[in-house]
Amino acid sequence: MVLIKADNKNDKRASIMSHHWDEYWQQGHLTSFGDSFSGNYSGVLETNWHQDFNALADNFKVLDLATGNGALPLLLNQHFKGANKKGEVIGVDLAQINTKLDELVLNEQVRLSLLSHIDCSCLPFEDNSFDLVISQYGLEYSDLALSIPEAIRVLKPGGRLSLVTHHSRSMIINRNRRILNVVSQHSITKVFETMEALILKMGTLTNADDVQRIKQDIECERLRHQLNQEISTLARSDEEGLKDSELLTYVASLFQQGLFWPLAKKQQYLSFARQQIETLRDRLGELVEASLDELALSAMLANLIELGANLTSINQIEDNDGQILGWKIVINKTI
Repeated sequence: MVLIKADNKNDKRASIMSHHWDEYWQQGHLTSFGDSFSGNYSGVLETNWHQDFNALADNFKVLDLATGNGALPLLLNQHFKGANKKGEVIGVDLAQINTKLDELVLNEQVRLSLLSHIDCSCLPFEDNSFDLVISQYGLEYSDLALSIPEAIRVLKPGGRLSLVTHHSRSMIINRNRRILNVVSQHSITKVFETMEALILKMGTLTNADDVQRIKQDIECERLRHQLNQEISTLARSDEEGLKDSELLTYVASLFQQGLFWPLAKKQQYLSFARQQIETLRDRLGELVEASLDELALSAMLANLIELGANLTSINQIEDNDGQILGWKIVINKTI
């Protein structure tokens, strides 16, 4: 049970787009929602897969597309823990996968491997290889006109393609759209420019006398008030979105915990915070753009018959409060 790395350089543009996802998965997240969900997918998102997993015959072979850090393969591996059923699950992702399988306690009956830098639109597997191809909040980031035919190609006749995708009106997309709207505002640029000007004017602080000095400095006070006003403007536009963006955490870290840092360290941290916000904006932009409405679903499913497949079912997934979590799409390969 090892982490396998593979290179696919056929799509440089896609590789560039995956850079911020490389950084995201390297932070150790199992899901694509950061702190929105703890641990692996659970609750409705977990039980949603039980029917798919339970339908697998002994010695099954499953492929998880756009696996992230391997949440679904790990879920499947543990699903059959203690059961008398063997199989193999392979997770692939365009980004660099960070999960270290050798450090996990796994069900040895289900072999598990994760392959980095694999493009879903050009899979390195033979035709008719898998009993089940799955993806959760991942495949929709790809070019579906290419990745859906590829997924069907590697399925065995009678095999299933089972997808959970982002819904354009889901609670997940609605929340992240709000964060995206905040971090896309021009005021964000002003906040960082003002912070940079303020730390330069403050200089290096070493004791309480230095703190009193900057409090009496007219330009420092002007910049501090300006920073507060810029943050207030963002809060008035969407306070919850601002909190979720982590911008306030970066500001607090710089001017509270980091008050007595050397100037060079403050500048380094400010550069880091700016990059994190820019990366968040790019990642959430892709997230919102990848979500599917009914029109996009129709386009995705239009050519299934020509691909030797048919639509088995399509449903909205909802949580216990009736809030939309995504689409569940099941496609069957007929030939």
